[in-house]
Amino acid sequence: MGTDEYRLERMQNYAGTAVTERTYNLTIGLTLLWGVLINVVMATFFTYQILSLNYILVLVIYFVGTIGCSIIVHKSSSPAVSFAAFTGMAASMGLLLTFYVYLFTAKSVAYAFIATGLVTIMMIILSMLYPSFFRSLGRTLFISLIGCILVEFIGGLIFHLPLSIIDYAVALIFCGYIGLDWCRAQQFPKTIDNAVDSAADIYLDVVNLFIRILSITGKRSD
Repeated sequence: MGTDEYRLERMQNYAGTAVTERTYNLTIGLTLLWGVLINVVMATFFTYQILSLNYILVLVIYFVGTIGCSIIVHKSSSPAVSFAAFTGMAASMGLLLTFYVYLFTAKSVAYAFIATGLVTIMMIILSMLYPSFFRSLGRTLFISLIGCILVEFIGGLIFHLPLSIIDYAVALIFCGYIGLDWCRAQQFPKTIDNAVDSAADIYLDVVNLFIRILSITGKRSD
């Protein structure tokens, strides 16, 4: 299903009981925090158990789990099923994140974590102040992200060129996506299921922003 059709379906998804705007946004926030908490617990208390896993296996679980659970989150009209799938998505993402953050010092990870939180809050506030601006960014952000992925793949993986500037570009793109996805969330019917779906979108934006901030500012551990 195309992006526009999917968004239209979400806007027409009245499955479940309507809730107040406050409850709806609180559900988005708490679900998002739940995903972040899963990642923090995995990277903090299960580091060595995860690092002992075969890296190829982790990649397979990451791709299958993240994509599969994301599809379930957005296809299901049951808040319980969507939340369970969101938990699976966050756990799958947490496996790869644990491998990544282990490469950096604890201070660098903490700094990136705090910076990501502050930027996320700032982008949400800006999106509430200037919703029409962020809603106009959809196509631009998508094309820019695809362009960065192609440049990073061709220039970095194939020709091994230094492309640190791409981290800045992608971080900026996901800042825009956080604001855009928050604006989109406010357009959907205020149901718990739509709140969980929207939290999943914003969660992926936040994780990608964190990875890029850590790549830009982080100091590698010895």
